Amino acid sequence: MADTTSSLSLHKPRLVNRIFYRLMTGLLRGFITRYFQLRPVDVGTVPHSGSGIILANHLTLFDPIWLYALLRRPVYFAATEDLFRKRALGMLIRWFGAFPKRKAASDLAALRSIFTISEKGGLIGVFPEGVRTWDGSNQPLYYGIAKLIRKLAVPVYVCRFEGAYLAYPRWARKVRRVPVRCVFSRLYEPADIPRNDDRILSDIAAAIRTNDFDLPVDGSRNHQKGLAVNVTRVLYRCPSCGTQEGLKLVRPFSTNMVECSSCFSAWVIDVGCRLALADENGKAEGGWRPLPEYYERLRHMPLSPIRSEVRLGLAPDEQIYLISRPRFLFTQEKFPNLRVFAFGRAFLTSRRLLFRSRIGIPLAAPLRAIAALSVDPGDKLHFTWDGKLYRIPFRNESALKWFDTIHRLQEEEKSRKAVG
Repeated sequence: MADTTSSLSLHKPRLVNRIFYRLMTGLLRGFITRYFQLRPVDVGTVPHSGSGIILANHLTLFDPIWLYALLRRPVYFAATEDLFRKRALGMLIRWFGAFPKRKAASDLAALRSIFTISEKGGLIGVFPEGVRTWDGSNQPLYYGIAKLIRKLAVPVYVCRFEGAYLAYPRWARKVRRVPVRCVFSRLYEPADIPRNDDRILSDIAAAIRTNDFDLPVDGSRNHQKGLAVNVTRVLYRCPSCGTQEGLKLVRPFSTNMVECSSCFSAWVIDVGCRLALADENGKAEGGWRPLPEYYERLRHMPLSPIRSEVRLGLAPDEQIYLISRPRFLFTQEKFPNLRVFAFGRAFLTSRRLLFRSRIGIPLAAPLRAIAALSVDPGDKLHFTWDGKLYRIPFRNESALKWFDTIHRLQEEEKSRKAVG
């Protein structure tokens, strides 16, 4: 019997039942706003009815839930397809108005859903950055949002979340006690939408831009525990010596510290996601610096080739830069179902992403052919190659390390071709 979750009916939009909406928001709105300390500003800017699109900066997993709780009307989101892989969860979020968006860039079914909902007077929620930020910095906007706004020709609203990254960083295990300010505004009326895409993108970037590291954070809250847990997903190299996966959590977690197992440098992190070198007593010494500064530093560290005894059939000038622990490799042939493709180790060379199992090399993707590269959700690396979607789940290892290194090697290859 065919799995009904794999049918194309998943893409068909369904307007939220008003009784269900009022019941659920009545039960959950108060809890959500109090628990996350949401502070809405000018929320009345968004009308209770009529077609429209609302844009927001994408900082946490809870951004859609916050918008849903703050506005007095349903918001329809194009959600990542991973949320629909489990039938129960997929059906639940569809009841709230979500519909799936395929990972491979263009998805005509999702676009049709957006236009259908807009024609029926719905409010479309879009995160123009596309992905949640890892380090709290503003992400580039995807270019297609400008064309979508011009095609829809409906009022455009903005919600700028301030403090959201500090409240729940993408890499963190738990929510921090940091208030979140949610500032609503109107960006365009239909007649005011610019014809120039670059102008639209510039206006959006300015409207949603925020720097959580400039916000005042109550220093008395620094006693929170576990602030350093999983920060190694972002700081996958030691900022001092550059050792890959060198940083380890210092126990107990209440110390909020990480230490390099190679050079023994240690850092302490506070509730504002700032780091400082720590002395032998675990006290901060020197100045506090925001996480993006450390992340930017390690991203520009030189790549060091790795020696391996595994026979991979490499070219004479081909070098290995990353080797994973044993992992499962999944592939998707029909949305939304994933199946196990192989079990083995991933190898990243200067030319290819390889996956080697006991029976051979089932995957040898040239870097130039890898597309739709992403890390979502958690530590799962996704990419498309040869018309198929692949996933490698990374546990106890940073998937962001693989994402950044692949992207960096791809850019270096493009530069060499341009010069040549």
